[in-house]
Amino acid sequence: MLLDHIAWILSQTYYDQPWNHALTFVFRTIGRLTAPIMSWFLVQGYIHTSSKKRYALRLLIFALVSQIPFSLVRSGKLWSSELNVIYTLLLSFLILCIIDSELDRFPKILLVILLFALSAFGDWAIFMPFMVLIFYLLRDRRRALIIFYSILSLLVVLADIVILCIRGYYWHWELWQLGMFLFIPLLLLYNGQPGSRHPFHKWIFYAFYPAHLLILWFILKICNL
Repeated sequence: MLLDHIAWILSQTYYDQPWNHALTFVFRTIGRLTAPIMSWFLVQGYIHTSSKKRYALRLLIFALVSQIPFSLVRSGKLWSSELNVIYTLLLSFLILCIIDSELDRFPKILLVILLFALSAFGDWAIFMPFMVLIFYLLRDRRRALIIFYSILSLLVVLADIVILCIRGYYWHWELWQLGMFLFIPLLLLYNGQPGSRHPFHKWIFYAFYPAHLLILWFILKICNL
């Protein structure tokens, strides 16, 4: 995540420098692991949590806490129209809650569609909720999970290529999106056991996400970028 955000800042500031193409490509390729890892952890958290209400509340609080640092880095403003990735994770979590609820089928479908639509305002819009759904619904069918995840990853790459072409850029500039496929070997190594429940491991991500964005913004201000 940190490498990905560093590379994003470099690409916005120094993209005309030849060395930066290789550097940002490597950093952003590695950074493509972030979204699937987040999505996988969310699904595991949903399955193993003792309280879905507290989990959702925690996501909501840190989505709010993270928005100002996210906005400062992305737009230089205190609040931007694009919302941070924890907001998207929260919507993805709520989708799982609705799917497992006792609501009738039609209300379920409407609410899920609504949450997908609301994800359009967040980072990793639409794709992350789909990723979470794939990881949850196919969690006991590893082969099918990998196939559908690979299809989704390929769609991400193709969508970026189309957007680049429409904007008049070279189609290969964002082939680092193929880094999403690096998650498959990690997935094959997963043993199905829940991770550590130590409070440090529980809270480190929530704290790291807004903190590293805020630090990056301070560095940008100090360097007048």
